[in-house]
Amino acid sequence: MTSPPFGTDGSASLGPYVRAIRSHALLFMAVALAAVGTAALLLSVRSPTYEATAELLVTPLPQADRTFLGIALLRDSPDPTRTMQTAAAVISSPIAAARTAQGLGGNATRRSVENAVVVEPVGESNVIAITAQAESAGRAANLANRYAANALKVTSEVLREQVVSAIAQSRAALQRSAVPSPESNMRLSELRAVRDRGDPTLSLSQLARPPTAPTDAPAWLVLALALVAGVTLAAIAAVLTERLDRRVRDVDELFALAPIAVLARVPAVGRGERNWPALDVPPAVRESFRTLQIQIEQRRSDRGQASSTIVVTSPSSGDGKTTAAICLALALVAAGHDVILLDCDLRRPDIGSRLRLDASSGLEALLSSDTTLAAKLQSLDKVRTLRVLPAVGGVGDVANMQLLSRRAADILAEASSLADYVIVDTPPLGTVGDALALAPYADELLLVGRTHHSDRRAVESTVALLQRANTPPTGWVVIGDIIRRRDTYHYAGSDAAASQRRSRNRSSVR
Repeated sequence: MTSPPFGTDGSASLGPYVRAIRSHALLFMAVALAAVGTAALLLSVRSPTYEATAELLVTPLPQADRTFLGIALLRDSPDPTRTMQTAAAVISSPIAAARTAQGLGGNATRRSVENAVVVEPVGESNVIAITAQAESAGRAANLANRYAANALKVTSEVLREQVVSAIAQSRAALQRSAVPSPESNMRLSELRAVRDRGDPTLSLSQLARPPTAPTDAPAWLVLALALVAGVTLAAIAAVLTERLDRRVRDVDELFALAPIAVLARVPAVGRGERNWPALDVPPAVRESFRTLQIQIEQRRSDRGQASSTIVVTSPSSGDGKTTAAICLALALVAAGHDVILLDCDLRRPDIGSRLRLDASSGLEALLSSDTTLAAKLQSLDKVRTLRVLPAVGGVGDVANMQLLSRRAADILAEASSLADYVIVDTPPLGTVGDALALAPYADELLLVGRTHHSDRRAVESTVALLQRANTPPTGWVVIGDIIRRRDTYHYAGSDAAASQRRSRNRSSVR
C-alpha cells in the first residue's frame, strides 16, 4: 500500500479552505454576523461629522528684502514646500487654540480644539488650509473661521513686539543722522504699516462655509466593508479551527488519508434510532451492511475458500468497529451463513454487554484452559446460526493479549472449521497495535472510520503501521455518513407492516 496523499491538487487549491468553511458553517456565520452587527451598532450611535475649511494665503518676502531685517517674517526659499511647512507650523499655535476654545465656550478646551482642527498646506500652492471637524455644519465653519482669525492675531501680536522695537531703533537712527536717507524713511513707514495692519506674509484668503453634507462614510459602505471584514475573519477562524480539530470530517478526507476502497457508507441514524438494540438494526444501517456482506461473499467466492476470517479494527476508540462487527455478522447470518463472532478487544470488550451474554466464560476462560473454542461459544436465542465468544477484559488484559497472540492461529483455524465466516473485533489500531497480531490470519481486514469523530493522527498512524507490516486493508466501512434525503428503498420491506397498522389505527379512530 502506497503512502496516501494529503491532497489531490496541491497547496494552491481552495479545497481545504472550502472544506473548513463547510465543516464550521455555524462558526463562519456567527463571526460574519458579529462583524456586521457590530458595525450596525456603531452606526446607530454614531454622530455625523462635518468638515469646513478656511484658507490662508502665504506671501513670503523675497530673500533680497532688507526692509524687515531682524524681524521673524516668512521669507522665500529655494524649497517652496519647506516654506509652506514652516508657515503651517507658525499657524498651528497653542495660543490660537486656547483663544478659539474660549470664544466657543461650553465644554470646548484647547486640547479639543487642537484635536478637531488640522492645519496643512494645500498641494504645491501658497495656500494653508485650516480644516475643522464638528457635529454640525455651522459649528464646523465657525470653528475653522475662529481658529484662522485667532492664528492671524497671534502671529501679528508676536510680530508687533519685534516691529515696535525696530521702529524705535529706526527713529533713533534718523535723529542721529543729519540728512536722513529716503530708504530710512521708507523702512520706517513700512514698519509702521506692519505694526498697524499685522503680518504681511499671511492673510485670510477664504472663509469657511457650512458644508451641505457630513463627511462620514455612508451606512451602506460601512456595512459592506464590515461584511467583507467579517467574512475574512470568519474564514480565518474556520481554517484555524479546522487545523486545530483533529477529527476527520467526511468520507473524502478518510480516503485522502488512506486511499483504499470505501466498501460501505453507513448513514447517521435519527434520534429515535440511536439507542437501537443490537439485534434490531435500523433499515438504512442494515442495507449498508448488506452491501458490505455481498462484497465479502463475492471476494470469498473469487478465492474459492470454504471459510473466511474477517478482522475488524479502527483508527481510534469510539469509531464504531464493534457495531460494524455485530451488524456485519447479522447481515451474513441473514444471508444464510454460519457465523462466529470473536471479541478480541481485551482492552475494552463490548460485544458481551451489547448482546447480553455471559462474558465470564468467554475468551479469557478459553485462554486459561485447554478447552476447545466450540465449548466456549455462546449462541443467541433469536439467531441460532450466530455464535459468539465474548470477553471480560480489565486486569491482565495485556498478558491475555500476549497469550492470544501465541494461540491465535489455532483458535482462528478451529473457528474457520466451525463456520462460514469468522468475524474478529480487535482494539483500535491507531491507539494500540494488538490488531497486528491477528492481521496475518485475516482474509479481510476492515477499517472502520467515523465521520466527525475519527482522529486524523490515528488514521495516519494506522496507515503507517499497516504499511510497515505489509498488510493492505480490504477497505473502509464509514460510520455516520450524512444522507441528505431519506431513501424509501431502505424502508420498503420493514416499514410496510407498521404502516398498515398505523393506517388501521387511524381508521378505527375515525
